[in-house]
Amino acid sequence: MRRPVLLLVLMTFLLSGCTGGSEDPEPSPTPDPQPAPTQQISLDDLGIAGWPTPAGAVPEPPPRPDGVPAREYDEMVAAVRTWALQAATDPGAVGNDLPKSLASAIEDAAEAQTEPGLARATVLDPALAPRDTRMTAVWQVSDADGAVNLSLQTRTAHEVTTEDGLVRVIGVLRTQGVVAGQGTDEWGTVTGWQEFGAADCAIVLDGFLTPGGDADDQVTDLTRFAEIGNGDEAITPALPEDEQVDEDFAQACEAGRV
Repeated sequence: MRRPVLLLVLMTFLLSGCTGGSEDPEPSPTPDPQPAPTQQISLDDLGIAGWPTPAGAVPEPPPRPDGVPAREYDEMVAAVRTWALQAATDPGAVGNDLPKSLASAIEDAAEAQTEPGLARATVLDPALAPRDTRMTAVWQVSDADGAVNLSLQTRTAHEVTTEDGLVRVIGVLRTQGVVAGQGTDEWGTVTGWQEFGAADCAIVLDGFLTPGGDADDQVTDLTRFAEIGNGDEAITPALPEDEQVDEDFAQACEAGRV
């Protein structure tokens, strides 16, 4: 998503002076070396190389609330877990092994978004070489107004190598959930996603995620992602309207104004 980035401006102050009675000026002090621009970002750099792999990332679900039968709750847990792992790591599989009504609802929700493919699942730039994928996840469950809402947030870090041979990381938060209401056999759906460290225009122009711009500009973004992924609460940062990837932003990208 379009996010504010931290621009660090380094200023060097040159000092000069003279000594009384000396015709030769003092040599200017040697300036401190300037830090080299960040070129690469790895899982190690972000402190998240120890996160689980996706296969071992999903914890046990929360206890069943009273508002849903045990059998249905087990079905909800299985469906949400399957959907979440598909959306995070296997875009071609989204909808497989899910109830037909849920698979259809996922498609309908994705088609309503600016970029349906990425709303459906994480798709990486095919020119990238995957190096490692790490994930944490957290469940949420609520029971209010006769409806049980069960969702799973995944925080997936994709370490990749670019065509230039640079190591970069793309972080993705995804939320998948179902809502079971009284008096109906069908579930409602909950879905949403945000990226960290990716190029914004590639989302709408190419339909995939690729590392974005200067690595220095992405460190703050990815550090926030790592903080969320290290926590035990499902946090989705609020995005002001002017920082969202929407139709207006898509048109600006297509016109070359971004």
